[in-house]
Amino acid sequence: MVQNHVTVALGLLVCAWSWVQSTHGEYLIGVGSYDMTGPAADVNMMGYANLEQNTAGIHFRLRARTFIVAESLHGPRFVFVNLDAGMASQLLTIKVLQRLSLRFGKLYNEENVAISGTHTHAGPGGYLQYLVYSVTSLGFVKESFDVIADAIEQTIIQAHNNLKPGDVKNAGINRSPSAYLQNPAEERARYPSNVDTQMTLLRFVDGASGKSVGAFNWFATHGTSMSNANKLISGDNKGVAARLFEDWFASQNTSSNTNSTLPD
Repeated sequence: MVQNHVTVALGLLVCAWSWVQSTHGEYLIGVGSYDMTGPAADVNMMGYANLEQNTAGIHFRLRARTFIVAESLHGPRFVFVNLDAGMASQLLTIKVLQRLSLRFGKLYNEENVAISGTHTHAGPGGYLQYLVYSVTSLGFVKESFDVIADAIEQTIIQAHNNLKPGDVKNAGINRSPSAYLQNPAEERARYPSNVDTQMTLLRFVDGASGKSVGAFNWFATHGTSMSNANKLISGDNKGVAARLFEDWFASQNTSSNTNSTLPD
């Protein structure tokens, strides 16, 4: 299926939003998505540090998803890549930027490319360069690393190639509940709940047609619905949320040329 519509569910884009907020006018926007599922058997999963938790099948496939917001075709831009992974890594960033430089020169670099993960604990590990993260995977796993690096590169290329004029609507950033209970009682008394129940959505809109081409939303939750006994590769709750939205979007646009893409 050709996939053009990208949604990142339950993610974090603080840096990107501050960049967008400081600019004005019409933007070029591009989205991309690429499979990054990785080894589905006998590779330790990243997240729980459980030596017994090795991949043994696929709950649903993992994807890398990219959003690009640019001032002009060759002008300043910001790239945000969201991975169905526990996290990104410095090594992934270095290798991807090396590859992109061969294709795009200095257009994409360490100052305008951010690579993040949904924090699923159900993806293959062994792709990080630090020893502490490689202990349970029994070392570096090239198959895990290569498929993620390939997916990041390809999804950025996709987003770059479909840049088009768009509008950025008003948006905001949710409160982070991670340290909420450390707040003094008088601070917590100002709010009706001890968790943030609000969700904020940043929508990417084709400036010519007015149609939505992607969305990114913020909602605070931990990607651990799949327990440490799980052995199926999965994007967890964030991946499910993104897939359900994108499948719905695709079903609403079956008669058009715009299908759905899947970031979790």
